[in-house]
Amino acid sequence: MTSLRLISPLKFLLAFSSASFIVLLFFVTSNYNTTPPVQVDRSFNNEMRGNRSYTPGDFVKYIHPEPANQSYCTFNYKFPEDLTYGTNDVDFGPELGKQSEYRIVYNVLLAKQAEGVPEVTYATHVSADFMYYLPELVRFWDGFISVTAFVPDLDVALVLEQLNQYCHCLPGMSRVSIHFAYHKKLTPSRKDVYFTRPASCEVADSSKLATYRHADDSIVYPINVCRNAARTASLTERVVVSDIQLMPSEGLARKFLDMIDSYKLTDCQKRAYVLPIFEVESSEEVPRTKQQLVDLVKEKKAVYFHKLVCTHCQKFPGIESWMRTHRSEDIVKPFITARREVPYHRWEPIYIGSKEEPFYNEKLSWEGLQDKMLQMLEMCLLDYQFVILDGAFLVHWPGMKKKKDKEDEEWRAPFVKENAREYQKILKNLMKKYKPKPQCKAQ
Repeated sequence: MTSLRLISPLKFLLAFSSASFIVLLFFVTSNYNTTPPVQVDRSFNNEMRGNRSYTPGDFVKYIHPEPANQSYCTFNYKFPEDLTYGTNDVDFGPELGKQSEYRIVYNVLLAKQAEGVPEVTYATHVSADFMYYLPELVRFWDGFISVTAFVPDLDVALVLEQLNQYCHCLPGMSRVSIHFAYHKKLTPSRKDVYFTRPASCEVADSSKLATYRHADDSIVYPINVCRNAARTASLTERVVVSDIQLMPSEGLARKFLDMIDSYKLTDCQKRAYVLPIFEVESSEEVPRTKQQLVDLVKEKKAVYFHKLVCTHCQKFPGIESWMRTHRSEDIVKPFITARREVPYHRWEPIYIGSKEEPFYNEKLSWEGLQDKMLQMLEMCLLDYQFVILDGAFLVHWPGMKKKKDKEDEEWRAPFVKENAREYQKILKNLMKKYKPKPQCKAQ
Protein backbone atom coordinates (compact mmCIF):
# COMPACT_ATOMS: atom_id res chain seq x y z
CA MET A 1 0.00 0.00 0.00
CA THR A 2 1.31 3.44 -0.97
CA SER A 3 0.22 6.41 1.12
CA LEU A 4 1.20 9.83 -0.14
CA ARG A 5 1.06 12.78 2.21
CA LEU A 6 2.64 15.62 0.32
CA ILE A 7 3.86 18.95 1.63
CA SER A 8 1.93 21.88 0.27
CA PRO A 9 3.32 22.73 -3.18
CA LEU A 10 2.88 26.40 -2.34
CA LYS A 11 5.16 26.05 0.68
CA PHE A 12 7.61 24.03 -1.40
CA LEU A 13 7.74 26.71 -4.08
CA LEU A 14 8.14 29.53 -1.62
CA ALA A 15 10.95 27.66 0.05
CA PHE A 16 12.86 26.81 -3.10
CA SER A 17 11.91 29.46 -5.63
CA SER A 18 10.70 32.89 -4.64
CA ALA A 19 9.85 33.57 -8.27
CA SER A 20 7.65 30.51 -8.57
CA PHE A 21 4.30 30.25 -6.86
CA ILE A 22 1.00 28.91 -8.04
CA VAL A 23 -2.65 29.10 -7.18
CA LEU A 24 -4.09 27.38 -10.20
CA LEU A 25 -7.64 26.45 -11.10
CA PHE A 26 -9.39 24.06 -13.39
CA PHE A 27 -12.38 25.66 -15.10
CA VAL A 28 -15.24 23.61 -16.40
CA THR A 29 -18.92 24.39 -17.03
CA SER A 30 -21.01 26.86 -15.09
CA ASN A 31 -23.45 24.36 -13.65
CA TYR A 32 -22.87 20.96 -12.13
CA ASN A 33 -25.27 19.08 -14.41
CA THR A 34 -25.10 21.21 -17.53
CA THR A 35 -23.07 20.43 -20.61
CA PRO A 36 -22.46 23.67 -22.53
CA PRO A 37 -19.21 25.53 -21.94
CA VAL A 38 -19.54 28.62 -19.75
CA GLN A 39 -20.66 31.78 -21.46
CA VAL A 40 -18.27 34.41 -20.13
CA ASP A 41 -19.64 37.90 -19.60
CA ARG A 42 -19.17 40.18 -22.62
CA SER A 43 -17.35 42.75 -20.49
CA PHE A 44 -14.69 40.14 -19.81
CA ASN A 45 -14.22 39.48 -23.53
CA ASN A 46 -13.99 43.20 -24.24
CA GLU A 47 -11.46 43.70 -21.47
CA MET A 48 -9.28 40.83 -22.61
CA ARG A 49 -9.44 41.42 -26.37
CA GLY A 50 -5.93 42.23 -27.51
CA ASN A 51 -4.62 42.08 -23.96
CA ARG A 52 -1.18 40.48 -24.19
CA SER A 53 -1.04 40.13 -20.41
CA TYR A 54 -3.97 37.69 -20.47
CA THR A 55 -2.94 34.21 -19.39
CA PRO A 56 -4.96 31.00 -19.72
CA GLY A 57 -7.66 30.72 -17.08
CA ASP A 58 -7.89 34.44 -16.28
CA PHE A 59 -11.62 34.38 -16.99
CA VAL A 60 -12.35 32.09 -14.03
CA LYS A 61 -12.21 34.86 -11.44
CA TYR A 62 -14.93 36.71 -13.34
CA ILE A 63 -17.47 33.90 -13.20
CA HIS A 64 -16.60 32.09 -9.96
CA PRO A 65 -14.84 34.48 -7.55
CA GLU A 66 -15.11 32.31 -4.43
CA PRO A 67 -14.52 28.57 -3.91
CA ALA A 68 -17.51 26.43 -2.95
CA ASN A 69 -17.75 24.83 0.47
CA GLN A 70 -17.89 21.36 -1.06
CA SER A 71 -16.01 19.73 -3.90
CA TYR A 72 -17.85 19.11 -7.16
CA CYS A 73 -15.58 16.18 -7.97
CA THR A 74 -15.56 12.45 -7.42
CA PHE A 75 -12.09 11.47 -6.20
CA ASN A 76 -10.60 8.08 -5.56
CA TYR A 77 -7.74 6.91 -3.33
CA LYS A 78 -8.92 9.02 -0.34
CA PHE A 79 -7.97 12.26 -2.02
CA PRO A 80 -7.95 15.19 -1.07
CA GLU A 81 -7.24 14.28 2.56
CA ASP A 82 -4.71 11.70 1.43
CA LEU A 83 -3.64 9.71 -1.63
CA THR A 84 -3.53 6.00 -0.95
CA TYR A 85 -3.36 3.31 -3.60
CA GLY A 86 -2.25 -0.30 -3.66
CA THR A 87 -0.29 -2.35 -6.16
CA ASN A 88 -3.54 -3.53 -7.74
CA ASP A 89 -4.37 0.08 -8.57
CA VAL A 90 -1.21 0.57 -10.65
CA ASP A 91 -1.15 -0.38 -14.33
CA PHE A 92 1.57 -0.52 -16.97
CA GLY A 93 1.77 1.66 -20.08
CA PRO A 94 -1.06 0.56 -22.42
CA GLU A 95 1.09 -0.31 -25.44
CA LEU A 96 4.15 -1.96 -23.90
CA GLY A 97 2.44 -3.55 -20.91
CA LYS A 98 4.87 -5.24 -18.53
CA GLN A 99 7.80 -4.11 -20.68
CA SER A 100 6.93 -0.49 -19.97
CA GLU A 101 9.10 1.64 -17.71
CA TYR A 102 6.06 3.75 -16.85
CA ARG A 103 3.17 3.22 -14.47
CA ILE A 104 -0.40 4.50 -14.60
CA VAL A 105 -2.87 5.18 -11.80
CA TYR A 106 -6.24 5.57 -13.50
CA ASN A 107 -9.16 7.70 -12.37
CA VAL A 108 -7.66 9.67 -9.52
CA LEU A 109 -10.57 11.88 -10.50
CA LEU A 110 -13.46 10.11 -12.23
CA ALA A 111 -15.92 11.93 -14.49
CA LYS A 112 -19.61 11.45 -13.80
CA GLN A 113 -21.84 10.21 -16.57
CA ALA A 114 -24.43 12.95 -16.98
CA GLU A 115 -27.45 13.13 -19.23
CA GLY A 116 -27.01 15.48 -22.16
CA VAL A 117 -23.21 15.47 -22.31
CA PRO A 118 -22.16 14.70 -25.92
CA GLU A 119 -20.46 11.31 -25.88
CA VAL A 120 -17.14 12.29 -27.42
CA THR A 121 -14.07 12.41 -25.18
CA TYR A 122 -11.17 14.84 -25.54
CA ALA A 123 -8.19 12.73 -24.44
CA THR A 124 -5.07 14.69 -23.64
CA HIS A 125 -1.99 14.96 -21.44
CA VAL A 126 -0.42 17.56 -19.18
CA SER A 127 2.50 18.36 -16.89
CA ALA A 128 2.26 20.52 -13.78
CA ASP A 129 3.48 23.67 -15.54
CA PHE A 130 0.91 23.39 -18.35
CA MET A 131 -2.15 22.88 -16.20
CA TYR A 132 -3.43 26.42 -16.59
CA TYR A 133 -4.58 25.45 -20.09
CA LEU A 134 -7.13 23.08 -18.62
CA PRO A 135 -9.60 25.81 -17.64
CA GLU A 136 -9.61 27.04 -21.23
CA LEU A 137 -9.97 23.56 -22.70
CA VAL A 138 -12.99 22.76 -20.59
CA ARG A 139 -14.39 26.19 -21.27
CA PHE A 140 -14.50 25.32 -24.97
CA TRP A 141 -15.01 21.53 -25.13
CA ASP A 142 -18.59 20.36 -24.57
CA GLY A 143 -18.00 16.61 -24.14
CA PHE A 144 -16.07 14.53 -21.63
CA ILE A 145 -12.37 15.05 -20.97
CA SER A 146 -9.75 12.44 -20.06
CA VAL A 147 -6.37 13.79 -18.95
CA THR A 148 -3.17 11.95 -18.08
CA ALA A 149 -0.91 14.06 -15.87
CA PHE A 150 2.81 13.27 -15.80
CA VAL A 151 3.73 13.38 -12.10
CA PRO A 152 7.38 12.49 -11.43
CA ASP A 153 8.39 12.75 -7.77
CA LEU A 154 7.44 16.13 -6.26
CA ASP A 155 5.37 17.20 -9.27
CA VAL A 156 2.46 15.12 -8.04
CA ALA A 157 1.97 17.59 -5.18
CA LEU A 158 1.65 20.49 -7.60
CA VAL A 159 -0.95 18.67 -9.66
CA LEU A 160 -2.92 17.48 -6.64
CA GLU A 161 -3.19 20.91 -5.09
CA GLN A 162 -4.39 22.37 -8.37
CA LEU A 163 -7.00 19.65 -8.78
CA ASN A 164 -8.30 20.26 -5.29
CA GLN A 165 -8.69 23.93 -6.09
CA TYR A 166 -10.38 23.34 -9.44
CA CYS A 167 -12.91 21.06 -7.79
CA HIS A 168 -13.98 23.72 -5.29
CA CYS A 169 -14.15 26.48 -7.88
CA LEU A 170 -15.58 24.90 -11.02
CA PRO A 171 -18.79 22.85 -11.02
CA GLY A 172 -18.23 21.36 -14.46
CA MET A 173 -15.37 19.23 -13.16
CA SER A 174 -17.95 16.45 -13.26
CA ARG A 175 -17.03 15.93 -16.93
CA VAL A 176 -13.32 15.38 -16.29
CA SER A 177 -11.27 12.28 -15.45
CA ILE A 178 -7.64 12.56 -14.34
CA HIS A 179 -5.01 9.82 -14.44
CA PHE A 180 -1.41 9.84 -13.23
CA ALA A 181 1.64 8.60 -15.14
CA TYR A 182 5.17 8.30 -13.76
CA HIS A 183 8.44 6.49 -14.36
CA LYS A 184 8.87 3.43 -12.18
CA LYS A 185 12.06 4.97 -10.72
CA LEU A 186 10.41 8.33 -10.02
CA THR A 187 7.33 7.40 -8.05
CA PRO A 188 5.13 10.17 -6.61
CA SER A 189 6.70 11.83 -3.59
CA ARG A 190 5.68 10.77 -0.07
CA LYS A 191 5.87 14.26 1.40
CA ASP A 192 3.02 15.12 3.80
CA VAL A 193 0.02 17.04 2.58
CA TYR A 194 -3.50 17.73 3.72
CA PHE A 195 -5.74 19.58 1.29
CA THR A 196 -8.68 21.62 2.51
CA ARG A 197 -10.97 24.19 0.93
CA PRO A 198 -8.80 26.58 -1.12
CA ALA A 199 -8.66 30.24 -0.24
CA SER A 200 -9.06 31.61 -3.76
CA CYS A 201 -10.34 30.85 -7.25
CA GLU A 202 -7.83 33.07 -9.05
CA VAL A 203 -5.77 31.29 -11.69
CA ALA A 204 -2.03 31.96 -11.73
CA ASP A 205 0.52 31.48 -14.50
CA SER A 206 1.64 27.86 -14.15
CA SER A 207 4.32 28.26 -16.81
CA LYS A 208 6.42 29.96 -14.13
CA LEU A 209 6.24 26.90 -11.91
CA ALA A 210 9.53 25.30 -10.92
CA THR A 211 8.86 21.61 -11.51
CA TYR A 212 10.86 18.56 -10.57
CA ARG A 213 10.74 17.48 -14.21
CA HIS A 214 12.65 20.55 -15.38
CA ALA A 215 15.15 20.33 -12.54
CA ASP A 216 16.41 16.99 -13.85
CA ASP A 217 17.56 17.03 -17.47
CA SER A 218 17.46 13.24 -17.68
CA ILE A 219 13.68 13.12 -17.33
CA VAL A 220 11.84 12.74 -20.63
CA TYR A 221 8.19 13.50 -21.15
CA PRO A 222 6.45 10.20 -22.05
CA ILE A 223 3.94 11.85 -24.33
CA ASN A 224 2.70 8.67 -25.98
CA VAL A 225 2.29 6.79 -22.71
CA CYS A 226 0.11 9.67 -21.55
CA ARG A 227 -1.86 9.79 -24.80
CA ASN A 228 -2.53 6.07 -24.75
CA ALA A 229 -3.59 6.10 -21.09
CA ALA A 230 -5.99 9.01 -21.59
CA ARG A 231 -7.56 7.28 -24.59
CA THR A 232 -7.77 3.92 -22.84
CA ALA A 233 -9.60 5.45 -19.87
CA SER A 234 -12.11 7.41 -21.95
CA LEU A 235 -15.72 6.87 -20.92
CA THR A 236 -16.97 7.06 -24.51
CA GLU A 237 -16.25 5.05 -27.63
CA ARG A 238 -15.57 8.15 -29.74
CA VAL A 239 -12.32 9.85 -28.77
CA VAL A 240 -10.14 12.67 -30.06
CA VAL A 241 -6.54 12.40 -28.84
CA SER A 242 -5.19 15.93 -28.85
CA ASP A 243 -2.91 18.35 -27.02
CA ILE A 244 -3.77 20.54 -24.05
CA GLN A 245 -3.09 23.80 -25.93
CA LEU A 246 -5.46 23.06 -28.82
CA MET A 247 -8.89 24.65 -28.38
CA PRO A 248 -11.94 23.24 -30.21
CA SER A 249 -14.43 25.25 -32.24
CA GLU A 250 -17.85 26.07 -30.84
CA GLY A 251 -19.94 23.06 -29.76
CA LEU A 252 -17.70 20.65 -31.64
CA ALA A 253 -18.67 17.43 -29.84
CA ARG A 254 -22.41 18.02 -30.14
CA LYS A 255 -22.21 19.16 -33.77
CA PHE A 256 -20.09 16.15 -34.68
CA LEU A 257 -22.69 13.75 -33.29
CA ASP A 258 -25.43 15.72 -35.06
CA MET A 259 -23.51 15.18 -38.30
CA ILE A 260 -23.24 11.44 -37.66
CA ASP A 261 -27.01 11.27 -37.12
CA SER A 262 -27.87 13.57 -40.03
CA TYR A 263 -25.74 11.74 -42.59
CA LYS A 264 -26.63 8.36 -41.07
CA LEU A 265 -22.95 7.50 -40.96
CA THR A 266 -22.34 4.01 -39.69
CA ASP A 267 -19.38 3.12 -37.52
CA CYS A 268 -16.45 2.01 -39.62
CA GLN A 269 -13.42 0.37 -38.08
CA LYS A 270 -11.08 2.09 -40.52
CA ARG A 271 -12.47 5.62 -40.66
CA ALA A 272 -11.31 8.67 -38.70
CA TYR A 273 -12.65 12.24 -38.76
CA VAL A 274 -9.98 14.91 -39.11
CA LEU A 275 -10.08 18.24 -37.28
CA PRO A 276 -8.05 20.86 -39.21
CA ILE A 277 -5.65 22.76 -36.94
CA PHE A 278 -4.74 26.44 -37.05
CA GLU A 279 -2.79 29.00 -35.03
CA VAL A 280 -3.37 32.72 -34.52
CA GLU A 281 -1.37 35.76 -33.50
CA SER A 282 -0.84 36.27 -29.78
CA SER A 283 -2.97 39.43 -29.81
CA GLU A 284 -6.06 37.57 -31.06
CA GLU A 285 -8.81 35.66 -29.30
CA VAL A 286 -9.34 32.00 -30.05
CA PRO A 287 -11.78 31.97 -33.01
CA ARG A 288 -14.95 30.05 -32.21
CA THR A 289 -16.52 29.81 -35.67
CA LYS A 290 -15.23 29.13 -39.15
CA GLN A 291 -16.18 32.64 -40.24
CA GLN A 292 -14.03 34.13 -37.50
CA LEU A 293 -11.16 31.83 -38.44
CA VAL A 294 -11.33 32.60 -42.17
CA ASP A 295 -11.44 36.33 -41.44
CA LEU A 296 -8.22 36.02 -39.42
CA VAL A 297 -6.55 34.06 -42.22
CA LYS A 298 -7.51 36.78 -44.72
CA GLU A 299 -6.03 39.39 -42.40
CA LYS A 300 -2.85 37.28 -42.16
CA LYS A 301 -3.43 36.84 -38.44
CA ALA A 302 -3.91 33.08 -38.67
CA VAL A 303 -2.31 30.19 -40.58
CA TYR A 304 -2.61 26.44 -40.57
CA PHE A 305 -0.75 24.94 -37.62
CA HIS A 306 3.05 24.75 -37.84
CA LYS A 307 3.10 26.41 -41.26
CA LEU A 308 6.14 28.43 -40.22
CA VAL A 309 8.09 25.51 -38.73
CA CYS A 310 6.91 22.34 -40.51
CA THR A 311 5.01 22.99 -43.71
CA HIS A 312 3.93 19.38 -44.25
CA CYS A 313 2.86 18.44 -40.72
CA GLN A 314 -0.63 19.98 -40.70
CA LYS A 315 -1.23 21.05 -44.30
CA PHE A 316 -4.23 18.87 -45.02
CA PRO A 317 -5.56 17.81 -48.45
CA GLY A 318 -7.92 20.39 -49.96
CA ILE A 319 -7.01 23.18 -47.56
CA GLU A 320 -7.55 25.94 -50.15
CA SER A 321 -11.05 24.66 -50.99
CA TRP A 322 -11.80 24.17 -47.29
CA MET A 323 -11.20 27.87 -46.72
CA ARG A 324 -13.76 28.75 -49.41
CA THR A 325 -16.59 26.41 -48.42
CA HIS A 326 -19.65 27.15 -46.27
CA ARG A 327 -19.09 29.04 -43.05
CA SER A 328 -22.21 28.11 -41.13
CA GLU A 329 -21.80 28.44 -37.39
CA ASP A 330 -24.36 25.73 -36.72
CA ILE A 331 -23.27 22.55 -38.48
CA VAL A 332 -20.35 20.23 -39.04
CA LYS A 333 -20.24 18.14 -42.20
CA PRO A 334 -17.86 15.91 -44.17
CA PHE A 335 -15.61 17.84 -46.53
CA ILE A 336 -13.49 15.28 -48.40
CA THR A 337 -12.12 11.82 -47.73
CA ALA A 338 -8.36 11.43 -47.98
CA ARG A 339 -5.64 8.97 -47.09
CA ARG A 340 -2.29 9.44 -45.48
CA GLU A 341 -0.39 8.72 -48.71
CA VAL A 342 2.16 10.45 -50.93
CA PRO A 343 2.34 13.48 -51.12
CA TYR A 344 0.74 13.66 -47.64
CA HIS A 345 2.87 10.93 -46.09
CA ARG A 346 4.28 13.39 -43.52
CA TRP A 347 0.83 14.56 -42.46
CA GLU A 348 0.04 14.18 -38.74
CA PRO A 349 -3.69 14.88 -38.40
CA ILE A 350 -5.63 14.98 -35.17
CA TYR A 351 -8.88 13.12 -35.56
CA ILE A 352 -12.00 11.85 -33.85
CA GLY A 353 -11.66 8.10 -33.80
CA SER A 354 -12.21 5.23 -31.41
CA LYS A 355 -10.22 3.22 -28.90
CA GLU A 356 -9.37 0.72 -31.64
CA GLU A 357 -6.77 2.71 -33.57
CA PRO A 358 -3.13 1.61 -33.16
CA PHE A 359 -1.48 2.84 -29.99
CA TYR A 360 1.01 5.70 -30.13
CA ASN A 361 4.52 4.28 -29.87
CA GLU A 362 5.55 4.52 -26.23
CA LYS A 363 9.28 4.25 -26.89
CA LEU A 364 9.20 7.70 -28.50
CA SER A 365 9.53 10.82 -26.35
CA TRP A 366 8.26 14.35 -26.86
CA GLU A 367 11.82 15.68 -26.71
CA GLY A 368 12.91 13.44 -29.61
CA LEU A 369 10.20 14.68 -32.03
CA GLN A 370 8.15 12.74 -34.62
CA ASP A 371 6.21 11.04 -31.84
CA LYS A 372 3.01 10.57 -33.90
CA MET A 373 4.49 9.68 -37.28
CA LEU A 374 4.58 5.90 -36.87
CA GLN A 375 0.98 5.69 -35.74
CA MET A 376 -0.03 7.48 -38.92
CA LEU A 377 2.10 5.12 -41.00
CA GLU A 378 0.43 2.13 -39.40
CA MET A 379 -3.02 3.58 -40.07
CA CYS A 380 -2.01 4.01 -43.71
CA LEU A 381 -0.87 0.39 -43.89
CA LEU A 382 -4.24 -0.57 -42.40
CA ASP A 383 -5.94 1.40 -45.19
CA TYR A 384 -7.67 3.98 -43.00
CA GLN A 385 -9.89 6.64 -44.51
CA PHE A 386 -9.56 10.16 -43.14
CA VAL A 387 -12.73 12.24 -43.46
CA ILE A 388 -11.75 15.90 -43.17
CA LEU A 389 -14.51 17.81 -41.40
CA ASP A 390 -15.89 21.18 -42.45
CA GLY A 391 -17.17 23.56 -39.78
CA ALA A 392 -15.00 21.92 -37.11
CA PHE A 393 -11.41 22.78 -36.24
CA LEU A 394 -8.83 23.20 -33.49
CA VAL A 395 -6.82 26.33 -32.74
CA HIS A 396 -3.58 26.45 -30.80
CA TRP A 397 -3.55 28.86 -27.89
CA PRO A 398 -2.74 32.31 -29.37
CA GLY A 399 0.87 32.85 -30.35
CA MET A 400 2.32 31.59 -33.63
CA LYS A 401 5.12 29.05 -33.54
CA LYS A 402 8.23 30.15 -35.41
CA LYS A 403 11.35 28.24 -36.33
CA LYS A 404 13.94 28.38 -33.56
CA ASP A 405 17.64 28.96 -34.00
CA LYS A 406 19.68 25.81 -34.31
CA GLU A 407 21.53 26.67 -31.10
CA ASP A 408 18.26 26.81 -29.18
CA GLU A 409 17.46 23.23 -30.18
CA GLU A 410 20.84 21.66 -29.48
CA TRP A 411 19.58 20.27 -26.17
CA ARG A 412 17.29 17.94 -28.14
CA ALA A 413 20.14 16.19 -29.98
CA PRO A 414 20.49 13.12 -27.72
CA PHE A 415 16.72 12.67 -27.56
CA VAL A 416 16.36 13.01 -31.33
CA LYS A 417 19.07 10.41 -31.76
CA GLU A 418 17.31 8.03 -29.38
CA ASN A 419 13.93 8.55 -31.07
CA ALA A 420 15.53 7.92 -34.47
CA ARG A 421 17.00 4.65 -33.21
CA GLU A 422 13.68 3.48 -31.79
CA TYR A 423 11.87 4.73 -34.90
CA GLN A 424 13.92 2.44 -37.13
CA LYS A 425 13.34 -0.56 -34.87
CA ILE A 426 9.57 0.00 -34.80
CA LEU A 427 9.53 0.67 -38.54
CA LYS A 428 11.27 -2.62 -39.20
CA ASN A 429 8.63 -4.47 -37.18
CA LEU A 430 5.80 -2.71 -39.02
CA MET A 431 7.25 -3.69 -42.37
CA LYS A 432 7.23 -7.32 -41.23
CA LYS A 433 3.70 -7.08 -39.88
CA TYR A 434 1.97 -5.57 -42.93
CA LYS A 435 2.01 -6.10 -46.67
CA PRO A 436 4.13 -3.58 -48.59
CA LYS A 437 2.28 -0.42 -49.59
CA PRO A 438 4.67 1.99 -51.36
CA GLN A 439 2.21 4.90 -51.36
CA CYS A 440 2.32 4.98 -47.55
CA LYS A 441 6.05 5.80 -47.65
CA ALA A 442 7.71 5.21 -44.31
CA GLN A 443 10.14 8.16 -44.30
